[in-house]
Amino acid sequence: MALTWTWYLVSRHPDVEARLHAELDRALHGGSPAAADLVQLPYTEMVVREAMRLYPPAAGFAREPIEDVTIGGYTVPKGSLVTVNTYALHRDPRFFEEPERFNPERFAAGWEDRTPRYASLPFGGGPRVCIGNGFAMMEARLILATVARRWRLTLEPGQAVVPMQLVTTRRRDGIRMPLHRRYERDHEPVALG
Repeated sequence: MALTWTWYLVSRHPDVEARLHAELDRALHGGSPAAADLVQLPYTEMVVREAMRLYPPAAGFAREPIEDVTIGGYTVPKGSLVTVNTYALHRDPRFFEEPERFNPERFAAGWEDRTPRYASLPFGGGPRVCIGNGFAMMEARLILATVARRWRLTLEPGQAVVPMQLVTTRRRDGIRMPLHRRYERDHEPVALG
């Protein structure tokens, strides 16, 4: 789901797409990316992080306190179910300027120092953070780089893209996005079968 939303957002922001393609062309020289190349692809990472901020794969999570705790002036009794809506948290203007805007630059180097701890939780946080978060980020960046170096995805016209929060953040009927070769003059859609 993270990559679905990433491609959706990139397709809606030609300036981001152009910068992503420029980075991939410069760093990869037409070759396939490997894990060792990721250090040369900081903008690719910024794009993935910003997409996961706007459309976190897990729309929320729950925790159960093992003892009474006070949070924000409220006493939460032991055994209560506390839920965190990451979708809403990531769009909170207290933590993100222009929170509805797709802006990969907010995840430029040093973002961890500029962003309050626990304001960005695409993988949860604290001792219960997703154990696979490092692998998932590596995988998402490699897949985005592998596909985007050769292809453009465009949003098929006439779709109402409205997110639904279930276990994951998704669009009810999926998102239809034809592929276009980046290096052919005619940019005709390519059917994958």
